[in-house]
Amino acid sequence: MADNDVSSGFIHVDTQSGELSFSNLSEIYVSFSGYARLFRCQRYNRLHILKALKPSYIGNPFYEQALRKEFDIGYQLEHPHICRALGWETLPELGHCIVLEYIDGATLRELMAQGRLTAALARKLIAELCDALNYLHGKQVVHRDLKPENILVTHNGSNIKLIDFGLSDSDDYEVLKMPAGTRYYLAPEALKPGQLPDLRADIYSLGILTGEMAELLKDKKLAALSRKCTRRKPEDRYPSAPEVVKALHRMDSARQLYQRIAAACAGLLLLTGGYLLWKTGTGPDSVTSLPVYGNYALPEPCWRYWEEDTVSAGRQEVLDEAFPLPVQRQSAMYTRYKDLTLRQ
Repeated sequence: MADNDVSSGFIHVDTQSGELSFSNLSEIYVSFSGYARLFRCQRYNRLHILKALKPSYIGNPFYEQALRKEFDIGYQLEHPHICRALGWETLPELGHCIVLEYIDGATLRELMAQGRLTAALARKLIAELCDALNYLHGKQVVHRDLKPENILVTHNGSNIKLIDFGLSDSDDYEVLKMPAGTRYYLAPEALKPGQLPDLRADIYSLGILTGEMAELLKDKKLAALSRKCTRRKPEDRYPSAPEVVKALHRMDSARQLYQRIAAACAGLLLLTGGYLLWKTGTGPDSVTSLPVYGNYALPEPCWRYWEEDTVSAGRQEVLDEAFPLPVQRQSAMYTRYKDLTLRQ
């Protein structure tokens, strides 16, 4: 089979050099409600994506201008978590096209549906997405269509790649300023006549998709983050993407502090056992094989209060001495011995 005999029946040849430009062209996506379609192809044995207009939109000045605006915005962006626009082509069968880098990955929506999202991965993706948004906003670009379908996660390394700037806006343009975006992820102010959304509209959309991840993972920290991102008034949200990351780190730091406190309390329980051994003059051999909770057993002299025919008040005194701190009395072991006291 000749090199130019491909299943798509489409080959683009540079008319000046005669060299093969694109081969193995195959359609991979057609927007249901939008104007674009995507093709995977090869150029010099390297995979690329072509974004072109659907046939019914080719030649329409409005949509031709929209495609060109998307290219102009995307071409100025150079960030590790943003899909790169490599060039602008005009092909006989497709008309004007944006040449995009090929990303070997799946959408965030697909990753969530497959059950591959973990708490650690969610935090990594949010941090990378915020890094990309901070870069965009620094260039006065608002994405305006942030949603799981427009976020690719690479198979190698699980890294974010933000795609689809078809609805994005920039200060460089005075055209195509109408409200845009996917309704579920759209900030309330985006629907108000005459009000142009700023970067906090992207923060709102980020909050919606963070809430979806929080619900999937049953993660209260992410849910709290989502609630502030999606407050109705823009001024009540996080003012920027880096502030979202800082808030997430503060929440995780508080959780780690709580875990360290819990570990310290467990250590206090062990120290309490050693103190009782010293006070009663008994040695390590005096600790008998009794019900153990959290690697800690009461010394034998204490346990004898439950074995001997003594009053409950005496047992309670020993119990209070063995568990002097309120936090210790919230443990499962304390509850166990307390129940034994009441049943005697």
